[in-house]
Amino acid sequence: MSSVLLVTRDTSTERLAEHALASVGHEVITAGSCGAAIRSLFNVSVDVVVMDSAIGEAEMKELCIWLRSGNGSYPVVFLTVASARWLVDSLPIDRDRDEIVTKPCEGNDIRRAVAKTLDSTQRKGSEVLMVGNAGLDKDSHELRGDSASVQLTPTEFRLMYYLIQRRGSIVSTEELLEKVWEFFPGTGSSELVRSHIRNLRSKLRIATGGAELLQTVPRRGYRLI
Repeated sequence: MSSVLLVTRDTSTERLAEHALASVGHEVITAGSCGAAIRSLFNVSVDVVVMDSAIGEAEMKELCIWLRSGNGSYPVVFLTVASARWLVDSLPIDRDRDEIVTKPCEGNDIRRAVAKTLDSTQRKGSEVLMVGNAGLDKDSHELRGDSASVQLTPTEFRLMYYLIQRRGSIVSTEELLEKVWEFFPGTGSSELVRSHIRNLRSKLRIATGGAELLQTVPRRGYRLI
């Protein structure tokens, strides 16, 4: 089945949703805040995010902005009280695939909403970003080339996605630490970037049959050609 990231601070909602989704075979990963959710998405691949209004309006908006800013392609199920009419107008809801479940709710309500978002995502089709003779699938996080298909980790995907957006330009280590890893300026380890660049370059070679698409520009940074 699919992997679901459940974001809530309410223990009763967590138990309800986790049991409802796990009972039909979904893997459920939980997070209690926007920050914890983002950290989880750096390390695991998920198919849908279930976001509970119990984390607060500000954190819901912050997480939605992050999810809609080139950090993967995640349908969202919003769990919210009926009076929260601000949700529909102020959060970036994709009406083609996102769902709203009104609280109080039953496990079946959450289960049906998750199933609907997953079905909508599959019917909508995946967007593939091309670079050379390779394509990056935004939904599956696969790098597909003439020689092979390679699975990227969540962080590798975000790194590759950002480099594609800046293709042809030299991107510094500092910029990558701020934009991909979201470190504050002047913080973060350059070795973290180097190790992920090495892994990504290796996977690009595997997918493309040896093409050198990711260049290191000495003392300046990296460039995707």
